[in-house]
Amino acid sequence: MADPILYELRGGAAWITLNSPENHNALSLALCVTLDEAVARAAAEPAARAIVLTGVGKTFCSGADLKGGGGGAARERSGGRSPFVSAMQRLWESPKPVLGRIQGNAWGGGVGLMAVCDIAVAAEGARFGFTEVRLGLIPAIISVFVLRKLGLADASRWMLTGDRFGAEQARAMNLVSQVAPEAELDAAIAALLESLMQCGPGALGECKRLLRTVPALPLEQGLDFAEKKIGELFASDEGREGVAAFAAKRKAAWAP
Repeated sequence: MADPILYELRGGAAWITLNSPENHNALSLALCVTLDEAVARAAAEPAARAIVLTGVGKTFCSGADLKGGGGGAARERSGGRSPFVSAMQRLWESPKPVLGRIQGNAWGGGVGLMAVCDIAVAAEGARFGFTEVRLGLIPAIISVFVLRKLGLADASRWMLTGDRFGAEQARAMNLVSQVAPEAELDAAIAALLESLMQCGPGALGECKRLLRTVPALPLEQGLDFAEKKIGELFASDEGREGVAAFAAKRKAAWAP
């Protein structure tokens, strides 16, 4: 059997590819366990400054493996969370930016994987949906991440009905950042990676932490957090190099 997840270092990024097209990249136990391992590997990979998440075939991810009793989305590991929950949490908290190359349709848990990407680019013909309610289920796990992207009105409209929506609607709701013809997905991801490579690797991690932390803080705590962080970064080796490079009108040491 083919590996359910492919892992490759390319263009300064760790590419993680869902590779189970025979069941539309459903979240089987094997796929979720291997995905969790791949994300942990990418986060610790010195040569990777970003993570790209994509899939093989016409479907990015069809959601829970219904024939497998829910697969990796439903089965808890001994003493811990399910591998699907663990993988999503790793992607959400990864200090490296996560780019979603959404080449096809996504349903249920597949939309959850889109939501944990920092920047997602979807093929213009892709279709999405929170189909759980039509199966007598709810989008429970993915709601923790999806509701950090969607407003309540949009979430209510699509989660309660289970209706399907297109890529432009997903962009309007902030589930994806960009829509492109499928033939141009690689170019779109390459352009984003080129931009990320101009940024300080440490600063990217701190910026992700800022994006995850500040919205949940009261005003005074948010200002305290921000003031402390900017002081730390100005004093850091990376911050000093960035400022020196700007003053000298040269590229910073980390830029290609």
